[in-house]
Amino acid sequence: MGQRWIFGLLIALCFSTSVQAQEVPRGAWVRFVSQDLKALSLYFEGMAILEEGQKGKPFKLFDKAKARIEKRVNSGQINSGDLSVLFNIARITGDNQEILRLGQLRLYFGDGFMDEELISVCAQTAYSLGDLERAIVFLKAGDRFLPPNMERTAAICNLYANLGEADSALANMARLFKYPEFEIDASIRYCLLLNDFGLDNEAYIAMELLFQRFPEALPVQMARAKFLQVGQREVEAQAAFEAIYRNLDFSEEAIAEDFSVMLDELTGANLPKDHAAWQTLLLLSSKACEVRPESALLARVRGDVLIFHGDKREAMEVYEHSLTLPNGVLWEVYENISVTRHELGDMEGYLATAFAANEAFPDHERAPLLLGTALDMNGQPQQAITIFQLGLKRSQSQHQGNSPLAPEYYFRLGTAFFHAGDLENMSASLDRLLLFFPDHAQAKNNYAYYLANFGVRLDEALTMVDAALKEQPENPNYWDTKAVVFMNQGKWGKASGAMVECLKFGGAQNATSCLHAAQIFYHLDRKEDMETFLTKAFENGASEEEVVIIRRQLLQSGQLETAL
Repeated sequence: MGQRWIFGLLIALCFSTSVQAQEVPRGAWVRFVSQDLKALSLYFEGMAILEEGQKGKPFKLFDKAKARIEKRVNSGQINSGDLSVLFNIARITGDNQEILRLGQLRLYFGDGFMDEELISVCAQTAYSLGDLERAIVFLKAGDRFLPPNMERTAAICNLYANLGEADSALANMARLFKYPEFEIDASIRYCLLLNDFGLDNEAYIAMELLFQRFPEALPVQMARAKFLQVGQREVEAQAAFEAIYRNLDFSEEAIAEDFSVMLDELTGANLPKDHAAWQTLLLLSSKACEVRPESALLARVRGDVLIFHGDKREAMEVYEHSLTLPNGVLWEVYENISVTRHELGDMEGYLATAFAANEAFPDHERAPLLLGTALDMNGQPQQAITIFQLGLKRSQSQHQGNSPLAPEYYFRLGTAFFHAGDLENMSASLDRLLLFFPDHAQAKNNYAYYLANFGVRLDEALTMVDAALKEQPENPNYWDTKAVVFMNQGKWGKASGAMVECLKFGGAQNATSCLHAAQIFYHLDRKEDMETFLTKAFENGASEEEVVIIRRQLLQSGQLETAL
């Protein structure tokens, strides 16, 4: 299972080592005296000023209060209220070592000097300093002097687990069973903790016993299903999940969320597509749709799983089917269909879906972006510009001139103006974007690429693409842009160097980059490499006619831009 299971706020503390001795005030005798009222007054005056937002003066008052109290403490005069004031000042100033020192001092005197907040703050502070054992000391002190607390017990269990002390962790886990309201949760975590310590068979037996005891409890059902899945008991896991899907008390929203979490985990782990975990998720999402055939939400999630697995055509079928289901007309589905059609090269279908989405959701903020982009990609930049401008105006109006979509609108407008051959408005749109978002790497890259294609402001273009590469040094598209800038400057050696980086980071899978590489190699008199990358361009989606024309142009004149 590999992961530590976290219970509540304190259980998230993953603490380290080294317990220091308790620090006792100087002086032969400790006298318990009344609180220093002057120090208390200074403290409250500082707090009042701090709440007003002033910075300097309150800390001077805190220093005065602290000096008075420390003088008393060092002479052996102790008061719980005085120590609380010092403790709070340390928290305000962020002095972690002082928090722990004062916490230990209050522990030394025990009952009357301690409270739940002290235990929580000191344990969390120990965590922040990486001191597990000291955190355990504070938590156990809470168990001695304060009423029993479920969260403290869970935290101690987790701390021992992180220290690898299985016996102590499991012993504290057993204590959780004393809290009736925590019984199911504690039992689940007990099973998982057994697994975490490599006691797989014991964990499996414990989970099955728990399921026999609480067969109708949904948390137990879900935990068991996931437990079986991770344990590679695939047949049992699938049966367990199917039972959950048939349980009408388990909402489709909860099932969809669970699939989304599993999908995020798989994509984050970057597992190969033939991995058993992928096959399980594909099967489970299919079973969920079979069990709940009227659920448009589960159909959409099934489509998402297929998309990320790379089954785009099957995903399209699932998405389109979801639109026919009750409550199935979802913006996300239209958006996913349009993007997928574009990726599959179905440009007419891409545009048709964008129009359908706009018809179904005429007031959706992203509708003009979707339609405008589809128009632009289908060779209709002027129509796209009109749609973008109307959409931006409407979005700005809805948000009182501060539309969150404004950056994307200016970005898309810049691209459309470029495709329309309008250098002035292209520059104005991207300048507007970079004025408000100067770190927008993709905008800088595209701006540089467009300028290079216009053959103007090449030094400025180079500065832009270098800035983009500083943000994303392994982006092959940005290296391709840098190569194109050098090509337009006639610096073929430098263009080759940039293209090498582009190809190293994945540019060899991009048709356009391969065409640029072919041109560079032609100018470097590397005809064989030129032919290789023309072939790669074709394999990556460039049309045969396009490749033939470019080859002819290269061999005749070396002018790739003319051919393009």
